[in-house]
Amino acid sequence: MTFNIRWDNPNDGVDGWDLRKDWVSDVIIESGAEIIGLQEALLHQIAHLDSSSAGFDWIGVGRDDGKTQGELSPILFDTTKWTVLEWDTRWLSSTPDSVGVAGWDAALPRIATIATLQHVKTQFELRVINTHFDHRGETARLESAKLIRDWALEGNKPVLVLGDFNFKQHEPPYAALTDTVADRFLRDAGTGDTTSTFKGFDALKPVSGARIDYVLSAGHQGPDQNGQYATYSVIESIRSDRFVSDHLPVLSTLRY
Repeated sequence: MTFNIRWDNPNDGVDGWDLRKDWVSDVIIESGAEIIGLQEALLHQIAHLDSSSAGFDWIGVGRDDGKTQGELSPILFDTTKWTVLEWDTRWLSSTPDSVGVAGWDAALPRIATIATLQHVKTQFELRVINTHFDHRGETARLESAKLIRDWALEGNKPVLVLGDFNFKQHEPPYAALTDTVADRFLRDAGTGDTTSTFKGFDALKPVSGARIDYVLSAGHQGPDQNGQYATYSVIESIRSDRFVSDHLPVLSTLRY
């Protein structure tokens, strides 16, 4: 699952984190997801979700200092199903190892958390990347897409890529990740789905959003008997006419 939980903005009023945090935790637990990429998560938000989600652990660092400061793009995982073999964080810029750098025309520093997870029962290894692209920089989104594709496909492992990408399906960064003309490419679990994943908080008057949150993969099995590579759904969790976050979580089941 990929889930932009919205940073703890003190100006969010009725949609403030303290009023949503247990609800966000409920959505994570009830989803049944074993691997979850969060975006816009501050350290204390992750700490709450970690403490309220028994059996889960997480990896990641803050984008500002490579430690605790700024938003994280953490990977949460079910410790009864997965262990971490290795992981690191890279900045979406021309110097990925330079901490806190905003690449190209990005408004803010952006990061990718990259891990190799191993399935406890089968020893199957899966490369997992979670990221959050810039909301303003067009060049940054395109160049970031090229980086993510290269990082995802290095090592020739099965891959899962999660994120709030801030681009639409008809835009160049999407093609950079999913173009089937390339030797290797990432497959969009929700290909053809047009459900908006960004709607704001008001369920009665949702913003005119777009599908910008994706689950991508490579190295998974061919289609099942229904011709599907993956199940895919956008979770519209609503209470008191409000959405759980301004982004809707995206859930997918992949067959590797």
